[in-house]
Amino acid sequence: MPEWPQANPGMQADVTVRTAELFLAGNSLQSAGPLRQVNSEEARLGLPNVGKMLVRQGQEVLFDRYPGADDTLVRLMLVGPAAALVLHQRGVLPLHASGIQTPAGAVLFMGNSGAGKSTLLNAFVRRGYRMVSEDLAAVHLDDQGHPWVSPGVQVTKLWADSAAALGQHTDSLSRVRPELEKFIVPVPTSQLAQRQLPVLAVYALSTHQKPDLLIEERRDVRKFNALLDHTWQKLVVKRMGLHAHHFKLAASVANKVPIVRVCRPEGQFALDAMLDALEADFQQRQGPALESA
Repeated sequence: MPEWPQANPGMQADVTVRTAELFLAGNSLQSAGPLRQVNSEEARLGLPNVGKMLVRQGQEVLFDRYPGADDTLVRLMLVGPAAALVLHQRGVLPLHASGIQTPAGAVLFMGNSGAGKSTLLNAFVRRGYRMVSEDLAAVHLDDQGHPWVSPGVQVTKLWADSAAALGQHTDSLSRVRPELEKFIVPVPTSQLAQRQLPVLAVYALSTHQKPDLLIEERRDVRKFNALLDHTWQKLVVKRMGLHAHHFKLAASVANKVPIVRVCRPEGQFALDAMLDALEADFQQRQGPALESA
């Protein structure tokens, strides 16, 4: 699993992943959309031509791999949907966000697929910031109710045009899927965050029909709704019996951390200008002291 850091010898695993033969679910599991079945203790999910998985009690993932399934897709299924379900079961908020480490805390870039999360992440890493998360950010609250994020995978993903804009060669890189011009980019250990960090700010990425870049902090219920909208596996939360907890967790994050709306012109991605504007915004924000929680 090159996406995850190697564990030190003797470390006790929080979550075990193993292969197993999985059968059809019983009647206790409710349907939560195509290929999804969940209850309060376990969740099942399948991906055609890749495999089926069963996530139990936030501690175990069983995976039934289809013959001939692509290794990269198997691993992406585990570090994406499976990891998000594990986090939900453990009471952690899995945001659809990439993130970087700044001197004052972690900055998260949240948005739908194609919003520019990975491009911004890679560009900021090239400016000297360390990577915290790629696509999935695990956010929890400390004893004082402040949100913290844990380091995630140690690879990023880039479309061919974004890679070209960043000067990233793709000849030797694996593709996310064989038919896609999207590549998996390893990140050196020296450019990875090594510990959990307080969340300084969350930037919700989108586009609009206006000619200029818009950066504005949300100060109403829309900041809370943005967190709900960009939660991984959000359709299964209610059927997992976690709706109330998810609501309170998102509300706590919204109350403690600035949620900033970022809208760029549709069809345009002026990367350097966007980096400069975002950097200027988060550098002027005062975060909590960086100490372990």
